Amino acid sequence: MMLEKKDLGAFVRWLKRESIIDNSFNPKENFNDRLKLQKYVFIAKFFGMNFGYSYTLYIHGPYSVELANDYYGELSTKTEDANFNPKFIELVKGKSEEWLELASTVLMLKEDHPGIEKTELKETVIGIKPWASEEDVESIIKELESYGI
Repeated sequence: MMLEKKDLGAFVRWLKRESIIDNSFNPKENFNDRLKLQKYVFIAKFFGMNFGYSYTLYIHGPYSVELANDYYGELSTKTEDANFNPKFIELVKGKSEEWLELASTVLMLKEDHPGIEKTELKETVIGIKPWASEEDVESIIKELESYGI
């Protein structure tokens, strides 16, 4: 489902209701909150919730300048809540910033290089994120595949 950028506020409210983020969440003021929102919105598109943002691979994984501009502005509070995919919540609930960064990087590489072999994917991610262990990357790839992504 193609969402509109105005639906971002509804998405953030949904993340709060589902206890993915708490009421202190403030991407304007907190780097980790910005990182999380960037990754949540990126990963959400693989669950049919595409806000239409374009991304480039950046230091901490996929990054959208347009999304950053939107959360530095005012998030709409007037939009109705859209139908969001609960499978997304299952995947991201309780995940660390590091997990989000690795998972979104894996997904971006798979998206940019359809048909990439798992070994090459894993090696590429570790090359980009040398702090990541081979076991962590393998585990994330398997978990994403278990969700069909």
